[in-house]
Amino acid sequence: MKKSHYDVLIIGGGPAGCSCALWLKHLGFNPLIVEIRGRLGGLQNDSPYSNGWILGKNYLNGKAFSREVNKQIKGEKIAIRFNTQITHLKFNNKKGLFEIVIRKNDSISEATSEYVVLSSGVSPNTGGLEPSSQVLIGPGHLIEKSNFNGKTVAILGGGDNAFENYQFIKKQRPKSIKIFARHVRAQFPFVKKINKGDLKVGSFTIDKIGKKINGEVFDVIVVMYGWHAVNVISPFFALKTIKGFVKTDLFRRTSFNRIYAIGEVTQASHPCCVTAMADGIIAAKDIQNRIDSKRVASEVKRKL
Repeated sequence: MKKSHYDVLIIGGGPAGCSCALWLKHLGFNPLIVEIRGRLGGLQNDSPYSNGWILGKNYLNGKAFSREVNKQIKGEKIAIRFNTQITHLKFNNKKGLFEIVIRKNDSISEATSEYVVLSSGVSPNTGGLEPSSQVLIGPGHLIEKSNFNGKTVAILGGGDNAFENYQFIKKQRPKSIKIFARHVRAQFPFVKKINKGDLKVGSFTIDKIGKKINGEVFDVIVVMYGWHAVNVISPFFALKTIKGFVKTDLFRRTSFNRIYAIGEVTQASHPCCVTAMADGIIAAKDIQNRIDSKRVASEVKRKL
C-alpha cells in the first residue's frame, strides 16, 4: 500500500487543530487533519451560543462559526480525512518518522509524518448518570433541541456552563429551575443573574433511578460537571498528564519528542475557542522553527 507523507499529522479538526493547520499551510508546510466527525469545528458544531467573545466575528453562534472554519480550511486546500480514526501510530526511530494507519469504515490507508499534533478536545463528564430524554449531559445542541416549557428542571454543576444554561433554559418558561452546586466556580456576571431561591449550594443527593435531587422529583436533569480530555493517542504513547489532561510546556510540546498537544485536551487556564486557536499557532510556529533550524544547518554546511 502506497504511503502518503505529510509534514504534520493533526488529530482533531476543532478550532485548535484547524488554526494549527492553517498556520502550517501558510508557513509552507503540508499538514493533514484527521477528524472523527464529518465536519470541522469540533464542539462549536453543537453550540447554539453567540461567539461575541471572538474579535471580528460579529456574534456568530457556534454553528455559523463552524461553517466559516470549514469554508476557510477547505479553501486553503489543506488535506483532510473526515469520519476517520487513527488505528495505529508508531515512531520509527530509524526513519525519524511517525507511521500512521487511518481507518474510515472498511477502508484503511497509511501515511507518515515528521510531527504529530493532538487536538482531539474534550467530552462532557456524566457524573455517573446515563443520558436520556430526561437526563441531558453537557451544554450544546441537546439543550437547544429540548423543550423545557412548563417543566421542572435541575441543573447540576457550579461552573460557567451551569449558570449560562440556566439563562438559556429560563427563556423557555420552565415551571421551575434550580441549580445544585457543591461549589460555585462561575464568573460573577453569571451568578448575579440567578433568581433568589434558584441556587442550592452544598452537598446534595441524587437518585439516579427516580430522577430525584435531595428527594425532589424533576422532569429534566441537566448535568454540567465539566469535561474530560479525549486523548485518542493514549493507546500508542503514554504522554504525561495532569488530572487526565495532557501536560505540555510553553511551546505545547508533550513528554514525547515531536508530539504536541493543543486546545482543550490540555489543561488550559481558560479553555475556549480563542485560547485553542492560539495554541494551534504556538505549536505551528515551534514546528516551523524546529524544521527550519535543521534546514538552515544543512544549507550552511553545504555552503562552507
